[in-house]
Amino acid sequence: MTALELVRTLASSRALFRHAQIMNVMEGSTRIETANGDYMLRAGMSIALGADRWCRIKPQGRVRIWSIYADEQFLRMQMSWFLPHRERVHSGLHPCEWDGTAIVLTPGTAALRKVEPLWRQMSILNDGTHAPEVAAIHTIELFARWVSGVLPVFLDASMSPQPIRPLWRPIAGRLTRPPSAGHVTKAIDLLRARLAEPWTVNSLANEVAVSRTHLTRLFTAHAGAPPMRFLAEIRLTEFTRLIEETDVPISAAARQVGWVDSRIASARFRRRFGVSPSEFRETPHPAAT
Repeated sequence: MTALELVRTLASSRALFRHAQIMNVMEGSTRIETANGDYMLRAGMSIALGADRWCRIKPQGRVRIWSIYADEQFLRMQMSWFLPHRERVHSGLHPCEWDGTAIVLTPGTAALRKVEPLWRQMSILNDGTHAPEVAAIHTIELFARWVSGVLPVFLDASMSPQPIRPLWRPIAGRLTRPPSAGHVTKAIDLLRARLAEPWTVNSLANEVAVSRTHLTRLFTAHAGAPPMRFLAEIRLTEFTRLIEETDVPISAAARQVGWVDSRIASARFRRRFGVSPSEFRETPHPAAT
């Protein structure tokens, strides 16, 4: 299982993935074309597709998506453990009933934002720098927290005598107070808006008027990664969009996202996708006809 943050402004080609795919719209809206219908997704909505099923993304302007890919057998097995009582689950959502065709869910923007740091951690775990055993164990832990965070969308409230609430909560205490979370939100907005600037933890901390130590704690708690790792991740996301959607030279694309040395961009890209940016451009993704 792995998670990728995607930003798109142009329609994709039809793409066929060998894994099950769950797309979560964080910002903007997009039409998703599939073999069994077209679906309009807005921020706060998700769509699940089984393995070996094609889809096409047609964004309405700019859209930001977290896409999670998983072995379908693993996904079904884990979800069966998480949803042990089939009669409590909305019709068609239990893994025993799902035929792999598109399922659209609406966890809501607030719920998806709460679990976004988990996807960020999941994404970082699969960058090749962690022992495979550590990555596997922590991925399952993150997946369980993710499902817990959106659990109400699966369950039929009429079958439960008590209100359905997720068991997992963000870290309690000072870091979860709105003023602290606000510092992170402001910092993230600055990084996304001024991606090409030569940011440091100190310069970012000065912009939001907190100490670098406190900012690092806040980012780790609320964004899923320390500030400079978070910056590297969103730079890679935008670099990937430029490689896929434009013909901008690789060196220019790297500079646009803040990497003066294109070798850094290429190395991070290869670590994420297994190929160089130029190879990625030259090799079409397997598509459905």
